[in-house]
Amino acid sequence: MKKTAPPAARKGRPPSEMATSHAVIMDAVYALLQEKSVRDLTMEAVAKRAGVGKPTLYKWWPTKATLVLAMLCERMAPKLEKPTALSAEESLRFRVRSLIDAFNGPFGPIVAGLIAEGQSESAVLQEFFNRWVSPRRNATIADLQRGKDTGELRSETELELLNDAIFGAIYHRMLLRSDPLTRRFGEELVEQVILGHRSRNARS
Repeated sequence: MKKTAPPAARKGRPPSEMATSHAVIMDAVYALLQEKSVRDLTMEAVAKRAGVGKPTLYKWWPTKATLVLAMLCERMAPKLEKPTALSAEESLRFRVRSLIDAFNGPFGPIVAGLIAEGQSESAVLQEFFNRWVSPRRNATIADLQRGKDTGELRSETELELLNDAIFGAIYHRMLLRSDPLTRRFGEELVEQVILGHRSRNARS
């Protein structure tokens, strides 16, 4: 009679423990960035605050920038999610308002810090665009395309230019602090940019 081989021992930590460690690391990154800039943040400090080894960090995030970006995508992105039943213009105004609110909170300096890091490391800037900017830009353009398809916006509207004119201005104020970045600014910005793109039906 053949002996049944004992089940192979599972390697590594159980998923629940990994999820807990991941959350603790994200908490540590967020907390440390309330005390210091992205430039001054170190992997050593994150590991110490989270109670994990540096190899654990580097296993999942090869650089400090990718770790900070991961935290942004997990902690800031949900604050920008919009309701589904909105017109294209309502959706645009919601996205503008939400981004301005986020930039005026603790995430603004973090985003600015990442962009600053990207000035000397092109890979950081590319990763920031691919993981942060591009998905939100594409989602906004898709909303605007829906408005174009339904006749809310004029058929000749260049959606990419419309999007970039609005959100480029927001990033400009957030980074250069030339003037206050307020909700009122956002509302007036959308109104001025979209004014010539509303269809006659939308105006009536």
